[in-house]
Amino acid sequence: MSMVPPWMDGVAFTVAEGRRIGLTDATMRRAAFERPFHGVRVAGTSGRTGDPLVDRCGDLRVVLPSDALFSHATAARLWRMPLPARLDDALHVLTPNRTPVRRPGVIAWTREGEPAGTDVVRGLPVTTVADTWVSLATMTGTKGGLLTREWLVAIGDFLVSGRRTRFGREPALASLDDLADAVERHGSRRGAVALNWALTRIRSPVDSPPETLLRLGLLAARLPEPDVQPTIQTAAGDRHPDLAYVEARLLIEYLGDVHRADPRTWRDDLTRVQLFQDAGYRVILAGAAELSPDGLSAFAARVRRALRKRS
Repeated sequence: MSMVPPWMDGVAFTVAEGRRIGLTDATMRRAAFERPFHGVRVAGTSGRTGDPLVDRCGDLRVVLPSDALFSHATAARLWRMPLPARLDDALHVLTPNRTPVRRPGVIAWTREGEPAGTDVVRGLPVTTVADTWVSLATMTGTKGGLLTREWLVAIGDFLVSGRRTRFGREPALASLDDLADAVERHGSRRGAVALNWALTRIRSPVDSPPETLLRLGLLAARLPEPDVQPTIQTAAGDRHPDLAYVEARLLIEYLGDVHRADPRTWRDDLTRVQLFQDAGYRVILAGAAELSPDGLSAFAARVRRALRKRS
């Protein structure tokens, strides 16, 4: 765009910075200039990343204090942690030892005393993985959205397991010790009870929140805790079911929406089930319906009956 120098094309700048390079207020009110936040302008597209969240954070950063961090659900999304869809999409900003940021579209946080751990993701300053996980427990229904303690476990499972890809499992973002240290530093602040409850229930390897929620649902129904992804020998080599009661030769597999949308995944999972059955195991399948309160209750009753038959 000819009105701004090449290094500013698609890069957020303040109105004051625009004036310094010779742009008038009238020019910066033209349709070619986006106004993502009060006092911020963006012209052009070359500097955009293509990731809406990263671009929104970058736009806001130009008017934030130098020590401000993206935190809570925003940091979690930047770290690509799984989160329930119901959470607010406003940007969470933490300003240690200073007045909270007051801007539309921003959820402001501050923390006195010990500074939060800092890291950088996609060029943005964020709270560390462990501190981000702990901060999620402090959110409320009116401040970003409330996470249940079960979801804290699901996110913790993801952090200590590492994301599974077709090339293998990525390194874990955090260890259980990292999370425990962050909980200890958090002390008795809001969310402490939920964090301590969740910490003792984090397991690995776990590939998705539904696997965690099913496991916790079985525990809540006073069933024994199933193993997560144990090694099962089959005719085609070792396979790893989502959950298992190995001694009872009972396996549990969660089939999400991707299994219906992707024919190859569906065929692979059918093959896995058949391999488990050929190896002498009973397989119970679960889907999204089993994650509702009524669905979990019925699912737990089904597993209980199967365990009784196996015993």
